[in-house]
Amino acid sequence: MEKEFYEEFEDMEAGIDQKQALVEESKKVDEIEDFNEAVRFVNDLKKKWRKTGFGESLAEEKLREEFEANVEKVYEKQKALSQKVVEAKEALIKEAEKTSLSDDFKKATEKMTSLMDEWKTSGNAGKKTDDELWERFNAARQKFYDRKHANWENRAVQFENAKKVKEDLIEKAKSLQDSEEWQKTSAKYKELMDAWKAAGNAGREFDDDLWNAFNEARQKFYAKRNEFYEKLHVEHAEKYAEKQALVKEAKSIAGLQEYTREQTAMMKELSNKWKSIGFCGKDKEDEIWNEFRGVMDEYFAGLKSASEKRRANWREHMSEIISRKEVQIANQKRQIKRLQDDMTGLVSEATVADLQDQVEDKEDFIKQLEQEIEDIEKKLAE
Repeated sequence: MEKEFYEEFEDMEAGIDQKQALVEESKKVDEIEDFNEAVRFVNDLKKKWRKTGFGESLAEEKLREEFEANVEKVYEKQKALSQKVVEAKEALIKEAEKTSLSDDFKKATEKMTSLMDEWKTSGNAGKKTDDELWERFNAARQKFYDRKHANWENRAVQFENAKKVKEDLIEKAKSLQDSEEWQKTSAKYKELMDAWKAAGNAGREFDDDLWNAFNEARQKFYAKRNEFYEKLHVEHAEKYAEKQALVKEAKSIAGLQEYTREQTAMMKELSNKWKSIGFCGKDKEDEIWNEFRGVMDEYFAGLKSASEKRRANWREHMSEIISRKEVQIANQKRQIKRLQDDMTGLVSEATVADLQDQVEDKEDFIKQLEQEIEDIEKKLAE
């Protein structure tokens, strides 16, 4: 009886020692970073604990509580990890629901693929929870792909409509490609280009070929237009050079300030040459014309001033001539008076006749002088 008691006591002591060892080993659970490895480690410890038997002593109860507390850390970690997985998947669901409403299907498809990859690596929150979360996540994905499919069906109709519109625009572009109404046709091509952009995409299969055909017609016209304007640019440059030469010549004449008929004729000829040269381009025409016009205005203003001065001198000279003729008339009249006085009392008919001839000559001369004065006054009045 005493022997059995000691054997039972020794078995109990051995069980306590094993439990103490397992408690110490269970403390290592915090050092294991991999969750699955930690679970395996704990499950192994629990099996070993069960093999130590069941004791009801206070010491064993204390060891059991400590062991279970250490083991429970794994399940607390599991619960925390599960919560993080739920939070991560909730965030992915929210992002998927937002993406499902996007109309940028290319970017949204890439986003959905990225979200699916994240979902696969987001971890496990338990079968029931994972299934519920997956249903919500997949519903958002399905909503997007349903919209994407509907969009592709609509785009197929849009592609066909765009194709027809662009084929019509190509024909219009071809009908204009040989036009030489540069500005008018350029405006029409701009309208066609705006219509082309508004037509939308005709699909990868057709869009490039349609564009090449449309653009080929445009470029044919623009090449001819550019060739025309390049030639016109050269012509404008030549005409500009000719007009510069006329400005230089006009300045040379005006600088002499010699307002002769020859100089004036030369200035008028320069003006005629200017008109015959023609337009030299809107960017230079006004500038060179203003310069030429300024020189011409300067010359003809000087000519006017010189003419007015010459006319004033002429009028003054004419007035002096009139004055001299009036003096001559007065002298002639005095001489006539004297001759008439001399005839009074003369008996000789020959002498009287001679004096009378002198009077008549002087009267004729007076008439001539008066006519000359009248002619001069008429010129002055003009």
